[in-house]
Amino acid sequence: MEAFNKFLQNFPHYQPSVFEEVQPYISTKEIAAGDYFLREGQVCQHIGFIEKGLCRLYYLNDGKEVTNCFCKENTITCSYRSLITQQPSDVAIQAIEDVTLLTLSNESLQALYKKNLFWQQVGRLAGEAEYINVDCHNRFLTDLTATERYLQVLEEEPDLLQRVPLQYLASYLQIAPETLSRIRKKIART
Repeated sequence: MEAFNKFLQNFPHYQPSVFEEVQPYISTKEIAAGDYFLREGQVCQHIGFIEKGLCRLYYLNDGKEVTNCFCKENTITCSYRSLITQQPSDVAIQAIEDVTLLTLSNESLQALYKKNLFWQQVGRLAGEAEYINVDCHNRFLTDLTATERYLQVLEEEPDLLQRVPLQYLASYLQIAPETLSRIRKKIART
């Protein structure tokens, strides 16, 4: 839980008492690689803080999986739209590696919002960060060529190249696995 405490310290007005306040609401969940934190069609009832491991968020487009996000250690994962609206999720959250999550139910989150303004601020700032991530990813896909997208991942998140299977990385870059293989070979030769 120390990683979660450090995560909370990044928010304005953090005090040690807020970490003590949240502890009774937190549960630990282990997810084996390949298993799911959330399946498409389920209503998202929990937020997960990833202590260890890597997840991917994906949706189906004409029966094909499209990875739109990787969530790794010290980040939050959930289907925000489903959590907020309490409607079935259009995304699935799958563990790529064995994952340890600290989970907080939506019901507990609502109770924390009522207890302390700090938690409302965390919710707002986390939502804003999610919006920025989605906007940046959309620009990433529309403004960059396939090679430029790969090079950006190589520069900004090189650990993903070691941790993510090729087909998921290709899906994230929105290119065919064969195209990704060609790009990687071309870059390796230069």
